[in-house]
Amino acid sequence: MALDRKGFTLIEVLIAITLLSIGILGIAGLAGTAIKSSGYSQAITQANNLAQEKVEALLSVDYNNIQATDTTTGNSALWRTCAQTGFAANRPEFTCTPTTATVTSLGKPFTWSYKVTYIDLDGDNIANASVDGLKRIDLTVSWTDILWHTTKNVTIVSLRSRDFIE
Repeated sequence: MALDRKGFTLIEVLIAITLLSIGILGIAGLAGTAIKSSGYSQAITQANNLAQEKVEALLSVDYNNIQATDTTTGNSALWRTCAQTGFAANRPEFTCTPTTATVTSLGKPFTWSYKVTYIDLDGDNIANASVDGLKRIDLTVSWTDILWHTTKNVTIVSLRSRDFIE
């Protein structure tokens, strides 16, 4: 009998199927990572947009009152409770939590708050809002990433100056 048969043996077919399966599993793992990354990117974009929106809304708050508790202003989205949390003379800090701190965007809850820090411009080691005329606003937006089960944050820093009238 001639052993001149052409074709694949069973072992060759099993090896080929195994290699193909490993490749497909690797690609499936990448697809899962891509989906997670896409959701994370979407959440960061939403958080950045929300932070920018809130910083712009804070521009309508009077310079002297941006670090003060306010629950009566016409825009209820800017109602807030503020407390001094840093007491250094050259950098007093106030942390403000909005009454409506949670905002839902595309079905995902985001929480925002901000911190106001007086800046000492004249270098006398005393930050005085009426003399130095500059405040730093750190606005933070937080959310819980569903896939990673961790809290993520985006912070936007803005400077707010007093209008000088001479």
